[in-house]
Amino acid sequence: MNSNFIGVVVPISILLPLCMAIFRWRYLHAAARYIFLYLLVSAAINGIAILVGKFLHRNNMPLVHILTAAEVLIFLFYYKTLFGHAEKRKLYLVLGGLFILFCGLNALFFQSIYTYSSYTRSVEALICMLLALNYFARLASDTESSSRIIHKPDFYFNAGIFLYFSGAFMLFIFSNFIITSISRSNFYTIWNIHGALVVLMYLLFSIGFIVCKK
Repeated sequence: MNSNFIGVVVPISILLPLCMAIFRWRYLHAAARYIFLYLLVSAAINGIAILVGKFLHRNNMPLVHILTAAEVLIFLFYYKTLFGHAEKRKLYLVLGGLFILFCGLNALFFQSIYTYSSYTRSVEALICMLLALNYFARLASDTESSSRIIHKPDFYFNAGIFLYFSGAFMLFIFSNFIITSISRSNFYTIWNIHGALVVLMYLLFSIGFIVCKK
């Protein structure tokens, strides 16, 4: 894999789950539509980032800060809708508010909006990993549905979320070190691995949209 993989193949691959979600739109339940929203927002902001970085030759890191905050909010609404416990809905709202506050403080005092937001990206990965694990724990305790696991769209959504964020967690933590301290070839190798995780998540999301039923 080379720079064309992370620069061309990975960004284009998001079209697969997006098209699948649009094609299956009438079958998507409320939580699945938040996954579609995540893909739509991610495609839009990443598309603008590519335009700003490659064609306008300007720093596009502010868009990464925005994308991180947007992703966490969307995933929190996804899990709030998926789990459906009215008494715990405030917890997701509070967590979202705290994360937005953390993003603001990080941009003001720790990592400028013109540098990679490794702190907030790492916390995002941790939050998403824990929420996905919570889903799998609930699924494992539900003996009645264990035999129908391959027919559950949210199983594929959460598999994609967990595999991507667990794989990218260490990368986010050490991203600034990777950017400044390793050779160009090793840099592309590491980010190609990250790109492969993104593509895997998109494939799992696509399968989730396919198995959606009313």
